[in-house]
Amino acid sequence: MSDQLERDAAGALIVGFTGTTASDDLRRAVAAGLGAVILFTRNVVDAEQVTALTALLRAERPDLLIAIDHEGGEFSHLAPANPWPLSSPRALGELDDLMLTRMSARDAAATLASLGIDVMLAPSVDVNSNPANPIISTRSFGTTADVVSRHGVAFVEGVHDAGIAACPKHFPGHGDVSVDSHLALPRVDRSIEEVTAVELAPFKATIDAGADLIMSAHIVFAAYDDQPATLSRRILQGLLRDELGFTGVITTDALEMQAITATRSIEQAAVESIRAGADLAMIAIGEADPRALTAHVVDAVGNGSLEADRVAEAAGRVRELAATLARRKRRPGLSGAPVREVAGRTVASQEFPALGGAPYVIDLTQGLHPAWNPYFSGLPEVFRRIAADSAGVVLRSEDPAALAEARTAAAGRPLVVAVQDAVRTPWMRAALEQLLEGRDGDVFVLCTGIPEDRAIVPAGVPSGVTYGRNLVVLESVAEVLTRPR
Repeated sequence: MSDQLERDAAGALIVGFTGTTASDDLRRAVAAGLGAVILFTRNVVDAEQVTALTALLRAERPDLLIAIDHEGGEFSHLAPANPWPLSSPRALGELDDLMLTRMSARDAAATLASLGIDVMLAPSVDVNSNPANPIISTRSFGTTADVVSRHGVAFVEGVHDAGIAACPKHFPGHGDVSVDSHLALPRVDRSIEEVTAVELAPFKATIDAGADLIMSAHIVFAAYDDQPATLSRRILQGLLRDELGFTGVITTDALEMQAITATRSIEQAAVESIRAGADLAMIAIGEADPRALTAHVVDAVGNGSLEADRVAEAAGRVRELAATLARRKRRPGLSGAPVREVAGRTVASQEFPALGGAPYVIDLTQGLHPAWNPYFSGLPEVFRRIAADSAGVVLRSEDPAALAEARTAAAGRPLVVAVQDAVRTPWMRAALEQLLEGRDGDVFVLCTGIPEDRAIVPAGVPSGVTYGRNLVVLESVAEVLTRPR
């Protein structure tokens, strides 16, 4: 085993970790050549702590990449350190103001840069063409390749304006699935022509705009390969590099997802993804052991299942990106103006009735999930901040007893029913019907997920949309709904 091979093997890994400071083991792994780390909510207390954490890591090696998922909407790992959370991509796509999207991305990226984070694992440029999609929803800018392409480019440009790296995802596209890759392996059976016209168009556009990284999807695209894209050389090398011309860093999505590990170990998945063409194999769990993972990659070279040149190529691209980022100028820009504008325009474009200061809010929302990381407890909390006499309950799954109790509690009060992606959630549609039954006036339905939910609201029942669950937008809606009658 050569020292260079071991360093290259470490350089092709991006790992998560537990705690709000860097352990001695993690610091040693960084010093030994670890390519990147990824931060999650578990690593965040406040801005001062995150800044100290990133500084401690970079003290071991300045060219370490530090990444975070930061897509917007309900998806925020930085809530305690971020006073102006990023709008949901769907809200930006619906407003269709490319400069606003660019400024929103710059504002968010400037926040990351100020905290010592230099890789923004966003935007999602998946085209959410399937309303039954259980995992993308408002993480996408919209339902057409045109909207997603234009706003994906604007977002990448905004991230670059702040001086850090952007990472469009999830290649070749996660928008037309009905299976969650965290739980099982999705499959897309569309033709190459269909995939090219829809899924690939936003990736091509953002690559042309200078995307620094691309994240792969754990999905089988049958027209190309019977292996998931993350493990497919035909897709990562043949399609992404040779056909689309991408020369930057390819990172996998988290390899611990069941789409991958149902049939192989995390360690084997790391080897297979690097062999397929990935430059960073991501193991996002807090228990990731970079030393053991490095040893497994080195062993794979030793037994002939992985080429040393491929490992060196992967690590070289990661180091080249770090060198590029070191030369970029970090530009301040954090002011919160973009998200406030999104909120103001979202409210101004719709009619909201005055319900008074004491509505009852029943928040029908999706269950907790690794990819949906709510940074507030639900709509009742938001309304209570604005109107102290409001009340309510959050329901994240079918619960007849809790629903009946909520109906009783709402009696005699104005009622707000919030739904999130009800078109793909049978229990939520049934609950909405029950809550509206026999209700004559003083009721409002707020669609906090994809706007397609508005189609299931009965005629004559007033409704509004927020295109996601961004706190600033929701507070603005609560303000107008709770104004005096």
